[in-house]
Amino acid sequence: MKAALSLASAFLVMSGTAVAQGVAPAAADPQPQPPAQPAGPEATEVSGQEVEQFALAALVIEEEQKQAAMLNAVQQAGLEPRRFNQIAQASQTDQELQERIQVAAAQHVEAAQQNQ
Repeated sequence: MKAALSLASAFLVMSGTAVAQGVAPAAADPQPQPPAQPAGPEATEVSGQEVEQFALAALVIEEEQKQAAMLNAVQQAGLEPRRFNQIAQASQTDQELQERIQVAAAQHVEAAQQNQ
């Protein structure tokens, strides 16, 4: 569901940009334009390359959103991102630290469940 929303958001952002870029002054285009087609999936020709480009852009946008959310979560918890990364790296080789983190995480989950 989140991926679908992200793709929809990416579509809205990208289609707005495409529309803004596609508008040209009437004087600059001496050829008459065909009548506008009704909006809808069947009205738009999309090449295979454009589909690939759109999918890649949507994935990049989704990843950037995840990274922004992670940064926000780290900062809201009261840690600097650099310190968070140091602790995460240390926990990969320090079994005692891993256990301490697991206990603390379990306590946070329990507290959240009690507040529901």
